[in-house]
Amino acid sequence: MNLFGKIFQPNKNISKSDLTKITRTEVIEGFCLPGIIHNAQYYFTSLQIYSDGLISCWEMVDLVMLKEKINKGRIVTSIPDGAAISIHNLGHWFIEQGNWEHSKETLYNLIHSLVKQLNPTLENLHNYNGSNSKLVGKVNIAKHGIPDPKPYYYESPNSFLPRKVNGEKFHFFFRYDDSKTYLVELSIYKNGYIEITNLPVKKTLKFDDLNDYVDRGIITTGLKIAETVHILNLGSFKINSGNGVNIKHKINELAGKLSELNGGENSIAKCARILDEYKANPTLKLRNMLREAYEAVPEHQRMFVGTMDTKDYEVRQVIYGNKVKEEFEQENGYDYPYHDMPKPIDEK
Repeated sequence: MNLFGKIFQPNKNISKSDLTKITRTEVIEGFCLPGIIHNAQYYFTSLQIYSDGLISCWEMVDLVMLKEKINKGRIVTSIPDGAAISIHNLGHWFIEQGNWEHSKETLYNLIHSLVKQLNPTLENLHNYNGSNSKLVGKVNIAKHGIPDPKPYYYESPNSFLPRKVNGEKFHFFFRYDDSKTYLVELSIYKNGYIEITNLPVKKTLKFDDLNDYVDRGIITTGLKIAETVHILNLGSFKINSGNGVNIKHKINELAGKLSELNGGENSIAKCARILDEYKANPTLKLRNMLREAYEAVPEHQRMFVGTMDTKDYEVRQVIYGNKVKEEFEQENGYDYPYHDMPKPIDEK
């Protein structure tokens, strides 16, 4: 064998255990489409539609599984009059006089057309072959985790190489120029730039302009009885009753996210950090700091300062004492399930 062959001939006996294992991360483009999940109640959701043919609808599904979910009524095209719509971190309203845009068939066709818009040749679409989980060891896990989609815009879009800037999105109601009220997505970016979509024409503004829009009742979380709400590509309905989160708390949530996008600490993270400090060294000073931090968290977010199990019970027990345990047991009819929090070591 010549020298070239000796150098470049593959080593057939190489062991995979001798190789460095690697992964790669790929950005998949997509759209958010307003939708409804029926799971005992009716939940507004953003159906996340991606160019690889996967759709996030509380779990990841391919196009075949999506059609099954629509046909079985897990993803629905309407809400019955008299039922309620729940919108995460925004509110819960009973509705009437619903006017809905889609049948099962047209909803699926719309989603398929969006996939094709993203991927015109429909190449390399995922096919789960009927199951979106796989066996790892002795445990079934999802083939793809639930994405955390980020809105984006291009800074200086006319430049040779525009920079893509990611942000975070939230839901609000917007009373538009046509005298209609829309459920919108408000995306905020680290420079304070804001985009408002799911309107007939997209709006852009700066964070400093928000309070003016709130004061004039244009951006809101509260709806009037008999007010009609429009959701583009989904339908409309009138409000019978219900409540939204406090608009001031919602704006505080946005302010916290803006701080976080700029490398700061949001109110939830600050509260969780001080709780950990208190557990390690329970003092009156830290308890007072914890109270201040907790009460600065917007009310609709306070359940997130602990784990999925403990929610905010541990924080509230430190701040407000054993009455938190008593209230829990009265409301639920069983013993308080969480560990008792230590009292300040310097409390007299």
